[in-house]
Amino acid sequence: KLTYKVGLMSSPEMNLLNNSNIRKTGQNYWLTSPDHFFYNYPFVRIVNTSGDLNYYNVDYTLGVRPAVSLAPFTEYVDGDGSMARPFIVN
Repeated sequence: KLTYKVGLMSSPEMNLLNNSNIRKTGQNYWLTSPDHFFYNYPFVRIVNTSGDLNYYNVDYTLGVRPAVSLAPFTEYVDGDGSMARPFIVN
């Protein structure tokens, strides 16, 4: 049982998607995975506009894409997650 049912994906979890179209949003967004420090500046993993993994300094303002945990046997029905076409699950 999960304590938190909504969160951000990590870099290894995002790799499971194999750069599929679901990663390609046309916007940069943060993941939860730290990457490295450079002159005391922390860098964190991101997904860039084309769906590739990269890293940015945490001083940048980027979006987030929350991930949700669904109950077993819940199925995706339709939608792309936008306001106009929200995800529909059954």
